[in-house]
Amino acid sequence: AFPLEFTVRHQPDRYTVSHAGQRIVRSRSCEGLKLMPAPPEEQRKRSSAAPTGPSVVWTRSHAQRRAPLTRQAIVTSAVSLADREGLRAVSIRRIATDLAARPMSIYSFAAIEHKDELFDLMIDEVSAELVLPEPPQNWREALHAIALRLRSVLLRHAWWIDLIGRNVLIGPNGIRYREQTLAALGDVQIDDTLKLAMLVAVETYVVGQTAFAIDEQGATHGEGRTHEQWQLARESYQRALIEAGNFPHIARLEAFQPTSPEDRDRFFTLGLEWLLAGISTALDPATATCP
Repeated sequence: AFPLEFTVRHQPDRYTVSHAGQRIVRSRSCEGLKLMPAPPEEQRKRSSAAPTGPSVVWTRSHAQRRAPLTRQAIVTSAVSLADREGLRAVSIRRIATDLAARPMSIYSFAAIEHKDELFDLMIDEVSAELVLPEPPQNWREALHAIALRLRSVLLRHAWWIDLIGRNVLIGPNGIRYREQTLAALGDVQIDDTLKLAMLVAVETYVVGQTAFAIDEQGATHGEGRTHEQWQLARESYQRALIEAGNFPHIARLEAFQPTSPEDRDRFFTLGLEWLLAGISTALDPATATCP
C-alpha cells in the first residue's frame, strides 16, 4: 500500500503532482501525462520520513545539548526524586518542574513516548551500580559478591522493588550486569540454562529478603501514622493473640520486635550461605555431608 500523500504545484505552463517519490506532470501545451522521478533531494526526504517499526528507548536518537535539559539530566532527576519520595512521586510534570522545563520537553529530550520508558531508563541507570569492578574468580565467591552488591543497590533505590517483574535488563547497563554474572559462572561445567537458573535463584533470594527489609523499615500502613505508631499497634495486636495461649511456638520468641539492622544483615548472610551451599552440593554431590 502506498501512503496517501500528494503534493500539487501550479506553474504557468504545467501542473505537477508528486506522489510516492514520483512526479506526474501534465503540460498545458501537450496532451497526456508524463511520469517522472522526483528529484533526489525529495526522494531522500521522503525516505527519511518513512514510518518504522516499534523501537526501544535506547535505539532512539535523543536531543544533545548542554545542561540543564538532557536525557541524563532527566533520568538523574527522576532517580533522585524516586529515592527521596518513592516511585509514586515520579511524574513527567514533576520532573519538568524540577528542571524548569515544559512537560513536552521531557518527552522530546529524553526520547520517550510514555512514562514506562522513563522507568526503563531509571532502572538501567541504577543497573550500572550492579557491575562489580573486579569480581572474584571463584564462582561461589563471585555469586556472594554479586548478591551483596544487588542488595545494597536495592536498599539504596528501594523504588526498584516496585518495578520487579518488568523487563529490567534490556538496557546497556543491564546487559553489562547480566554478562558479568554469566561470566562469573564461566568455569562451572553445566548447561548455560542451568547457570541462568543459579543466577535467578540467588537474585530472587536477594529481592525477597530486601523487599522484606524495606517493608519492615518503612511500613506505616496508612496515612497520618508514623512508622513507630504502626509498630506499636502491631505489637499490641500480636501480643493479645499470643496471650490467648493458642500459639505456643510463637510465644517462645518473646515479644515481637522489629529485626535490628545487625540481625537483618546476619540473617541475610546466613541464608545466602545456605543457598550457595545447596547449589554447591547440587553441582558436586560428593561434597554433601552425610548424617
